[in-house]
Amino acid sequence: MSLPLPTDQTASNCHTFTPRFFPDLKTFFTDVLLPLSVPKAFTYRLPQNMEGFIRVGMRVVVPFGKQKLLTGIVLEIHENPPKDYSAKYIDAPLDEYPVVNTQQLAFWTWMAEYYLCYRGEILLAALPIGLRLSSESSFILNPAFDGDLTIFSDRESYLLQAMAAREVVNADDVAAILKIKTVQPVLKKLLEGGAILVMEDLKERYKPKIETYVRLTEGCADEAGLQSAFKLLSRAAKQEETLMMFVQLSDFYGQVRQEVKRSVLTKQAGSSSTIVAELARKGVFEIYEREVGRLPELGPGELREVKLSEIQQIAFDQIEESFKTRNVTLLHGVTSSGKTEIYTKLIQQQLDLGKQVLYILPEIALTTQMIQRLRSYFGDLVAVYHSRFNQNERVEIWNMVLKNDDKRAKIVLGARSAIFLPFSNLGLVIVDEEHETSFKQHDPAPRYHARDAAVVLAGIHHAKTLLGSATPSFESMYNSRCGKYGYVSVTERFGGMELPEIKAVSLRSKTAASGYFTEVLLEAIKERLARKEQVILFQNRRGYAPVLVCQMCGWSPECVKCDVTTTYHKSQDRLICHYCGSRYNKPHECPACGSHKLKLAGVGTERIEEELPIFFPDAKIGRLDLDSARSKHAYHHILSDFQDGNIDILIGTQMVTKGLDFGKVSLVGILNADLLLKFPEFRSTERGFQLMTQVAGRAGRRKKRGEVLIQTHDPGQWVIQQVIAGNYEGVYEAEMKDRRKFGYPPFARLILLTFRHRDMEMVDYSSARFHSELLKFLPAAHLLGPEYPPVARVKNRFNKHIMIKLNPNQNLAAIKERLITLGERFFAEKEFRSVRLLINVDPQ
Repeated sequence: MSLPLPTDQTASNCHTFTPRFFPDLKTFFTDVLLPLSVPKAFTYRLPQNMEGFIRVGMRVVVPFGKQKLLTGIVLEIHENPPKDYSAKYIDAPLDEYPVVNTQQLAFWTWMAEYYLCYRGEILLAALPIGLRLSSESSFILNPAFDGDLTIFSDRESYLLQAMAAREVVNADDVAAILKIKTVQPVLKKLLEGGAILVMEDLKERYKPKIETYVRLTEGCADEAGLQSAFKLLSRAAKQEETLMMFVQLSDFYGQVRQEVKRSVLTKQAGSSSTIVAELARKGVFEIYEREVGRLPELGPGELREVKLSEIQQIAFDQIEESFKTRNVTLLHGVTSSGKTEIYTKLIQQQLDLGKQVLYILPEIALTTQMIQRLRSYFGDLVAVYHSRFNQNERVEIWNMVLKNDDKRAKIVLGARSAIFLPFSNLGLVIVDEEHETSFKQHDPAPRYHARDAAVVLAGIHHAKTLLGSATPSFESMYNSRCGKYGYVSVTERFGGMELPEIKAVSLRSKTAASGYFTEVLLEAIKERLARKEQVILFQNRRGYAPVLVCQMCGWSPECVKCDVTTTYHKSQDRLICHYCGSRYNKPHECPACGSHKLKLAGVGTERIEEELPIFFPDAKIGRLDLDSARSKHAYHHILSDFQDGNIDILIGTQMVTKGLDFGKVSLVGILNADLLLKFPEFRSTERGFQLMTQVAGRAGRRKKRGEVLIQTHDPGQWVIQQVIAGNYEGVYEAEMKDRRKFGYPPFARLILLTFRHRDMEMVDYSSARFHSELLKFLPAAHLLGPEYPPVARVKNRFNKHIMIKLNPNQNLAAIKERLITLGERFFAEKEFRSVRLLINVDPQ
């Protein structure tokens, strides 16, 4: 509804709200969405001096319960009081303008209805912590703040002084310090001014890669100061030699206060860190640490025209034609076919129209190269958004997108969470590597699939969606065959490059001493290293060894919280559970039989990294997996090293399969293809084919043809043969026959119900009872289970599954509504209240 705008006097006092009562005026209420897992929004009374100021999408501070304060989003303003409770007054607004727009609210509503979750859960996923201030938030002083304190009020400055004596404060502490009830406006001002930071609660902390640097102090940074330093050291020969080497390495006469790595300086000068420290004590050197990266930070870039080859131009024209009649188009292009240049041309079109563009990728690793490419064309118009950014950086990007400035953040490059940003003028959504499973969010809710959600988001904005992949998901290919999506194919690599030669190598043949590398692979690696070319080795298991086993009795250590064996990580000398993260000391004897004959079985990326130098002692070896890429910039550093030739052989998990482009890679080795095809689920064939094809596509991405060696115990296995032949169509057709026959997507819609509780008997009982209730409105043939998954206990909770299979022609909305109603009624019963039900629509 339209409310009168505030007067100048009202606006100037908008942060001091005392309810005033005028019997002859209407009373307005507002529905506020709170970050809670509850079905409905809460209704609050709007103080009369806020009327005309509060708008839909603004954040407001509201009382909740007896003492808690929460930040919520205004959904609607109306005149209808709640029937079942007395509405409390809104405490205070936090914004002068909405931070969430109507398109986002419509998107959240669709997501809640489709994925069977609550809008409050979506709010938790969508809004950065910095925009969700509550009485439970914690804050610290920003150590990097050196701004002007005069921009803050006396109250805000007083709080900063008080925080200087404390490590961390929460909202309740701030209320006690300032002796006021509503502290969010004060905290908001300090956050916006950069004086404080929201404290993030991290389960694990990983140190980034730190390098120690040396530079001359300010007193020695000119020629006169340097001459004085040499005079001071005239009787300390080794220190004098170290300073002389610094001058040579730093190009002193060309640069002022140039830095040099301490490790490089000591090696070149034949000195030690002790000598460098002594020079620092004498005031010659300044020693400091910083996080390192071998590529410089990307600058603003230069806008330039996108030029396409003849094949790319044909594909571009076909996409334009497809968009005339369809909102979604699938671009099926072989690896290295130049899809990125086509994307770039489409982005340029949207920028010319003044539109925003969302470009989502499945892995943060891919953003490293893509940032360089897009910024070389579009400069600061490109913004990046993903989970490795801290919450304060996310707020900054959120606000940039919200403002829709013509000079900043018109193109957002990000992982799946980027779909929640406040776009207001979206013209194009690009989903690159659309087949990737990491687009699916599993925990916590909302359990959405970013590819599917992006299609809906684009529809809300009347925008177009382009899905790109060399190995499209079978659902997307099916949608294109049915005419729901447009379809464009590129079957040739860019610039006439040949597809790599792919061979299967039997692991049963003669292998090297370790048994992990065939002689064929080792010889191929040797040849590439001799030619100064690079190699990628793909092993889809991280850690050192998946299993520690007693050779006498067969005992293996299991996680005490999960029904799964632990993985040995040699770098930490710990057994780690990959489900809950628990860590255990490695035993020296078997607790079952007392034997000391404990053997590490299987191989992970860490073990491959350790054993390769046995065969290639001079090779520079790197590793890219979840363990080596924990810190914020680790992806960037590892890939930069590989790009710059500082790594000869890169070992990795799935992270190395996705869209990376390195011109010197001429060989890719898949160390054990059998692991990719043995998963007990209906997508294993599809995913195995996709992974092998994608990692194979990293080879030979320049003029020279690459080679791919697939190590396997069964070279004749039919999926491997289709990878060698590049026969996507053959795998697709075979799988579609089986899925149609047995009722799996795209010929059925799946909903996975997971019952979770500490007590196994309660899980059995509740799932059986719920199953009997489902049978009242669903045929038995549509229900699989209840049954335990392969890993039944995780984090001391037992899990049991019921899979619902629905015909796409059924009224899905009605069935979902009945399912939600059943869940609310069922778990309202006292005996089931402690059981948790997780609903996963379209589990991938």
